[in-house]
Amino acid sequence: NISHELRTPLTHLNGYLDLLINGDFGPVSPDQLSALGVIQRATERLGHLIEDLILFSVSERNQIYLHIQPTDLVDLCASVFKRSLSKARDHQIQLSLEVASEAMQVDADLEKISWVLMQLIDNAVKFTPPGGKVVLQTTPEENFIRIQVRDTGIGIPQDRLEQIFEPFYQLDGSSTRKAGGTGLGLALARRIVEAHGSLVHVYSEVGKGSSFEFLLKVHPNE
Repeated sequence: NISHELRTPLTHLNGYLDLLINGDFGPVSPDQLSALGVIQRATERLGHLIEDLILFSVSERNQIYLHIQPTDLVDLCASVFKRSLSKARDHQIQLSLEVASEAMQVDADLEKISWVLMQLIDNAVKFTPPGGKVVLQTTPEENFIRIQVRDTGIGIPQDRLEQIFEPFYQLDGSSTRKAGGTGLGLALARRIVEAHGSLVHVYSEVGKGSSFEFLLKVHPNE
């Protein structure tokens, strides 16, 4: 019920915003178009936050349902990379994709692993100063594929490496923090990866960047 009540008003908002921006209700001045763009970005962000909260409430009851199937990891990573490019460019971050050219199939829930990688890249971009780099990389390791998102960002103090996975935790908890969000992304990413029977590992050094990685099992050949 809560999910429906939260999503329905946003659907109406986005629908009418699209009509206004496209001029379906008449001409729109440049200033009005700019204001509508701000509103549209805010509603999109609110939508993402609502989805995170709903997913978190489900995971709290240990009800993360996975649709495990043979998944082409190259296509998955290419899709995530493409969707992340715009944000990386907006933050003046160089985003790179380093995957094998041949197809690699893993046993995974396509939608949820895509969500995890989007969160890890989003986080990396968020905490990397302009001019920095973020890399999405896959590396075969016997019966597994190691997936890694690394950056040249601000890094994480060693005594806080475990805290960042706590729900609602913010590395900078002040009201004036530069990075927004609910602090649920990493907590949910860890739970989804663990539901796949894997673990998220993080390696970081203050001022030199961070690396988040986990393993997925290769789908056996018939």
